[in-house]
Amino acid sequence: MHLLASHFDGWTTHLLRWNIVAAHGTAIIEASWYDQGTEREESFEIDFPDLRIQECQEVLALLKPVYNGCLEDVPIYELSVSDNDRVLTTRVYEGIHWPDEIKPEIDSFRRIWEPIDKEVEKFLAIPGRFKKRKK
Repeated sequence: MHLLASHFDGWTTHLLRWNIVAAHGTAIIEASWYDQGTEREESFEIDFPDLRIQECQEVLALLKPVYNGCLEDVPIYELSVSDNDRVLTTRVYEGIHWPDEIKPEIDSFRRIWEPIDKEVEKFLAIPGRFKKRKK
């Protein structure tokens, strides 16, 4: 089982973009962003248990492939899980006010997405986003 995740901030000061490839208990993260006009790049490896991938797969199986918040220049999140039988992918174009019938699905996506996002950003030294970089 493999997990692929990608994030793009949208048109922000940092233009943060990162990708994760996870399998067999580990994830490789590649990130790039701008810091006062200078492009920064970093890659690192973290523990990523297969159970987390399975949890993501279970949630993605209940979601649509695309959710569009109908705003421009906002974050884009994509999460994909594949195994021998299928590939499940959901892409979310961030929004502010999701319709009531879609909000539970967006909340489900966020429950699996936000822990991944927080974990990645802990490792990045991006001014104004986190005070300390995790060692």
